[in-house]
Amino acid sequence: MSELMVYKANELAMSRYDLTEHETKLILCGVSLLNPTLENPTRKERTIKLGYQEYAQIMGLSFDNAYHRLNKATSNLMTKTIEIIYPEGKIEKHIFQWVNSAKFNREDQSLELVFSEDIIPYLFHLKKFIKYNLEHVKAFNNKYSMRVYEWLLKELTQRKTHKANITISIDEFKFMLMLENKYKDLRDFNKKILKLVEKDLNAYSNMKVVIEKKGRPADTLIFQIEIDKKMDLLTKTPKQNDIDTDKTPLIKPKSQQNKNNDNRYVKIKMALKMDSMAKIELSDFESQFLKNMESKYELNRSFDWLSDKQQKTLNLIINKYIS
Repeated sequence: MSELMVYKANELAMSRYDLTEHETKLILCGVSLLNPTLENPTRKERTIKLGYQEYAQIMGLSFDNAYHRLNKATSNLMTKTIEIIYPEGKIEKHIFQWVNSAKFNREDQSLELVFSEDIIPYLFHLKKFIKYNLEHVKAFNNKYSMRVYEWLLKELTQRKTHKANITISIDEFKFMLMLENKYKDLRDFNKKILKLVEKDLNAYSNMKVVIEKKGRPADTLIFQIEIDKKMDLLTKTPKQNDIDTDKTPLIKPKSQQNKNNDNRYVKIKMALKMDSMAKIELSDFESQFLKNMESKYELNRSFDWLSDKQQKTLNLIINKYIS
């Protein structure tokens, strides 16, 4: 299981925003790579660098799928905002962006993402916060499941218990999820939101939940929840030695990888060299494909990220020319 931990201030867990499933997962992955113990993080300290291969491994995706998801989610994130309701004093609402800069590096195949200055109080030097393993939410299929999981975890953390009944009006719940003008029909709301969230949390997270409705007509939701008792419901500011700040890429060193990967890399080198010496004649497609595989292997030290179709194509080409 991944040890990437997400730390968020309670205010952020209760904030209003509308992100897609993939945008939410990218944000959570980025947050898990930050050091929340810092009090006044510099721009560099609120910048994360995430390799496409690393993201694929974290999220259980193919390399190509990871790149396309990162590309689209990052572009969309640049226009998305968060609303913190009544953050402090006379302020009624604080609206700001998640990130304010993103760079894609084609040489090392990575994304550099800079979290905005306004989000600093909600991700760093935290007083009241939630903490959870990214592993518990990364498989969710519904974009609202992450929101509900964090909100329920906040409630449990504040109550210092692993089991509780949490009550909220339907209007408040819909406002939190920015659904106040949608799903007027309760049956539609139940089918498209509540049932999907309930399914996600029970199937993939460390939280078990039953959602009931109260009132005639129903105007209140009751979440009967229980979380794994091994879950550490922290109520104190995390210390430096509590946080794993080692950002070593998750890609395995070459010595730990399948020897077949090395054999295929050697055969790629041989085929390209023989083609250059006119001992074999690769087609334009074969030549370009092998060069692409060669460069990506040298970057990632693995062929594990290949899709089934790419694996088949690679094997067919090298076996055709190299015995």
